[in-house]
Amino acid sequence: MRHAFRIGCGLALLGCAEPFARQDLLARIQTGTPPPIVDVRSQGEYDESHVPGAVHIPFYALLADRDRLPASAGGADPVVLYCEHGPRAGIARAQLWLAGVKPVAFLEGHMSAWKRDGLPVETSAGEGAP
Repeated sequence: MRHAFRIGCGLALLGCAEPFARQDLLARIQTGTPPPIVDVRSQGEYDESHVPGAVHIPFYALLADRDRLPASAGGADPVVLYCEHGPRAGIARAQLWLAGVKPVAFLEGHMSAWKRDGLPVETSAGEGAP
C-alpha cells in the first residue's frame, strides 16, 4: 500500500498528461492547425513511420535538446507526445515538466493505435504512406 501511495504522490507532483484523441489530432493536422507533436521513439522507428508533422526528439535526449521543440511548445495547445506504447513518452513528459514546458498531452493509444487505425503516416523522407 505504501508503494502505491508513493507512486500516486509522484504522479500528482508531475501532473498527469491528458490524452489527445487520435481523430482530433488528425483533424487538426488536416486543417493545418496541429498542436506541437513530438515523436520520442528511436530514429529507426521515426524513419519507418511517424505522425505527419511530428518532430523527432528521442526520449533520452529531450531535456538536453528541448531547443528543438516546435516554437509553439508551451503555448495554449498542449505538446502532444507519443512513443510506440507509452513508457518512453512518460519519461519525456517528466523531462518537459522539469523544463517547465506545459501543457503536455499523450497521443491516445500512441503510435501503435495510430497505425492500427490506418491513419496517415510520413516516412523520414517525407513521403506519405497509407
